[in-house]
Amino acid sequence: MNGLILVGGRSTRMGVDKSQLSYHAKPQWEYLFELVSGVAPTYLSCRKEQQDLFGNTPLLLDSLEVGPMGGIASAIFSQPSTPWLVVACDMPFVNQKTLEYLVTHREAHLPATVFKHPSTGFLEPLVGIWEPTSEKWLREAVAEGEFSLTKLLRKMGVPGLACPDERWLQNINTPDERDKVKTAFHIYQKSNQNGR
Repeated sequence: MNGLILVGGRSTRMGVDKSQLSYHAKPQWEYLFELVSGVAPTYLSCRKEQQDLFGNTPLLLDSLEVGPMGGIASAIFSQPSTPWLVVACDMPFVNQKTLEYLVTHREAHLPATVFKHPSTGFLEPLVGIWEPTSEKWLREAVAEGEFSLTKLLRKMGVPGLACPDERWLQNINTPDERDKVKTAFHIYQKSNQNGR
């Protein structure tokens, strides 16, 4: 298994590169890279013009640039026999427990293992394990110009895992969301530390 941190988004609503935001006293891309590297050899999925932002960190260029599907598809097309543990850079509550839960409950017979959101019931494609069998589905979707990962997961018949902690699935897209979550995040961290 390889790890893939999606950092190639254009962050238009945030106004600054979301991968560079700090929730853990370091840039989010760095926090997630270290976290996922503890599970698997890990790459950052980025656009060509971002290559110089991440030092010597292993990169995998998004050759399609059609949103998150482009990053995942580029990785799978480049190493089609490898499962990919994928995390988007704008999900600050993803932690070691998230990854352990995914790996433990991996449904390798399905094209992907992802969480089902406890409140909305939607599948969350951007924190999960994408299997080699998803390649043909991704190629079909790209060829058809259909770039919704959520629709693709439904088409592939992925049911989604029950998510033990809804916060894991929270993504941050705007300055207002960022400011609110920074306060909530420190409270969340303290409650998790006290609960150990």
